[in-house]
Amino acid sequence: MHTHAFRTALVTALTCFVSACIIALTCVSPASATPTAAEKQAEAQEVLASLDAMQEVLDKASNDYFTALDEQQAAEEEAAAAQASIDEATEQILSMQDRLGSRARSMYIQGETGFLDLLLGATSWEDFTTRWSVLVDINRGDTEMIEQTKELRSQIRDQKVILDERTQTARDKAAEAERIQQQAQETTEAMRATYDSLSAEAAELLEQEREAQRLAEEAAARAAAEEAARQAAAEEAARQAAEQQAAASQGVSGGSESSDASGPSASAPSATTPSVEYNPSTGNAIVDRAYSCLGADYVWGACSPGAFDCSGLVSYAVSGSYTRLGTTYTFLGWPQVSDPQPGDIAVNAQHCGVYIGNGQMIHAATEGVGVIIGGVQAGMIFVRP
Repeated sequence: MHTHAFRTALVTALTCFVSACIIALTCVSPASATPTAAEKQAEAQEVLASLDAMQEVLDKASNDYFTALDEQQAAEEEAAAAQASIDEATEQILSMQDRLGSRARSMYIQGETGFLDLLLGATSWEDFTTRWSVLVDINRGDTEMIEQTKELRSQIRDQKVILDERTQTARDKAAEAERIQQQAQETTEAMRATYDSLSAEAAELLEQEREAQRLAEEAAARAAAEEAARQAAAEEAARQAAEQQAAASQGVSGGSESSDASGPSASAPSATTPSVEYNPSTGNAIVDRAYSCLGADYVWGACSPGAFDCSGLVSYAVSGSYTRLGTTYTFLGWPQVSDPQPGDIAVNAQHCGVYIGNGQMIHAATEGVGVIIGGVQAGMIFVRP
């Protein structure tokens, strides 16, 4: 009964927890929907909670197993003690058998006449009664020895039954506990592997989401820079058109007055100076120095050959020396321009880079990426050194 209760309790507990674990492992997102990193991490946390609960089952199974081993050891020790008693009783039986055999040989070697000779050989009534008492005592002792032999044989049989039962019970309990412990261990290992897999998937999804966000921000920054450049170009074109129209009006007026006085003559030159186009080629020293740093490592706080952070790169490109001019907050104080040209600085409170035109800048991105060409980020303004 004790063994049956032991097995039932352990098997029931393990079955309940294994069922819960299987449900946790099979509750995954539908194949048709791509899970997010947060959803995948939530799945991993559910499995982790089940794993913690399963670990408690495993701990209990281990404790029960070692308890069963202790009980088995105790039963085997009791069995050994019982065997020792059996061996001792067997020796006593053999001793009694020897004594009975010796007695039989000494008393009955001469047959029945030996008893008569013993009694009839008495010399007096007192001697006769003494000899009779001796014979009665001998017979009584023989009877007691026979009864003791029977009792010892019965004890041996009972102890043998107890020995076999206790030993078998202990072995059964230990084997059952070991089986449950092994099953719990296998389930725990499977859940641990599932948790590790889900955590890895969550990390990968999170990295993909961050990369998608970064690309989206770069695209938005490029679009914003292109829109700003377009608006600046439109404003400049409108300004130049207005100046040309004003110059043309002045030329017509002056030509009429001159023709009245001295006849036709060449038109007067324009009163305005045409705007000089910004040259982004090798003549731009700031851009040239920025290009020369492509591929350098990103190191926070660095402004040295082969290693820069974002403000360190801008400092070198502007000054031509490995001396830090300041931080992004310093650059935000420089004159802001609405018509960004190559060599201007794109900057916000967190990051900065050297503008090279077409919504692009050269900047020291992050660790592991280094100095690269990338889009102007959203929220940046343009300042001129």
